[in-house]
Amino acid sequence: MAENNEFAGRFKKAIERNFDESAGIYDAFEEKHHLFGTLTNRLCELIAPNEPERILDVGCGTGISTLALYNAYPKSPIIYAIDLSEAMLVRARERCKGHSGIYFVRGDAEQLSSYFHEKFDAVFYTASIFLIPRFSESIAQACGLIIPGGVLAISFYTGIFDDSREDAINRVFPDMKYQYGAVAFPELMECLDAQKSYKGTEVDFHFEINREFLFDFLSIPAQSAGLFPKVPYIQRIPLVREFCDKLAGEVSPLFMGWKFVISRKR
Repeated sequence: MAENNEFAGRFKKAIERNFDESAGIYDAFEEKHHLFGTLTNRLCELIAPNEPERILDVGCGTGISTLALYNAYPKSPIIYAIDLSEAMLVRARERCKGHSGIYFVRGDAEQLSSYFHEKFDAVFYTASIFLIPRFSESIAQACGLIIPGGVLAISFYTGIFDDSREDAINRVFPDMKYQYGAVAFPELMECLDAQKSYKGTEVDFHFEINREFLFDFLSIPAQSAGLFPKVPYIQRIPLVREFCDKLAGEVSPLFMGWKFVISRKR
């Protein structure tokens, strides 16, 4: 248990450091590729007919998901958004400036009940749950904050695939242990299945990507750290470039995979 806690603490600090140092890279990727806004909009479509009026956005980053949630509904919802990185929140506050009813909190996603005591119609984890070491604690607390009839909505990154949906990275780099995050998808589903009064469904989302998209995505600090965890960020970039050249050179077409999970509270 002590070893697990130590690993979780190191992982959390690494994530915070990566995003504190590189929030601009995150935003530059989104401006070019619109991935995280797309994921958020798709979650909003999947939770229909729910039109939440009070939303919690967990792991909001630079506010891309927060603003997408705000704009998704004609009756602008009240949104509380939480993230561990102050540098990300600086950008989030700037992005959402002028929109009333959005509140940002710097805090730990594993301790949601310490920050929030009101109930929500929906809790969203947009591309964030796999970066939370003690994800099960976060999920359990999130579920406790949702009203009956409310919904938990999650987007989960599952990897890079070939056209037969085999893991492309394992195929080209069989000895590399690329960590997509702190939790595997089956673990997440096991955790969700254990939540009383919740009924969940999952939806696959695969789309073709080119070498440029792959390089830009894997250059995001949290992703490049998964490839080369012991290498300083600035030194990872040429390694990421070589990695992408080899992967895209040997596997074509390439696809990115995500899972959407919608869990409704009865």
